[in-house]
Amino acid sequence: MKTRLKIRLKIKKINYILGNWKMIVHLLFKTRRFGVNNHGWSNHPSIFGNPLGITHTLKNYRMMKIRAFSGFIPLNDAIEIFPAHAKKHGYKAISKPDRNEQ
Repeated sequence: MKTRLKIRLKIKKINYILGNWKMIVHLLFKTRRFGVNNHGWSNHPSIFGNPLGITHTLKNYRMMKIRAFSGFIPLNDAIEIFPAHAKKHGYKAISKPDRNEQ
C-alpha cells in the first residue's frame, strides 16, 4: 500500500513539474523568460531568484519550497510536492468537506 502511495506521489510531482516547468525555470535561475505575467519575455528578471551559481540555485530551491507553503500554490499540492518539508514543519493537508455534511 505504501509503495502505491509513493508511486502516486512521484507521478503527481512529475506532472506538476511538466505542467509548470516554465515557472520553475524562471524562479530557479532568475530568468527574464517564461514566468513573468505569463509572457514569453520580460525586461525584468525574476524578483525571487538570485544570479546563476550552484549555491544560488540551491537557495532559490529552498525559497521555492517556502513560497509553496506561503500560499503561492494550494497547500495540499505543496504538501504532496515537498512532503519532507511539510513533515519537518508540521503542515497538515486540508480535508475537503463532505457533501453529506452540508
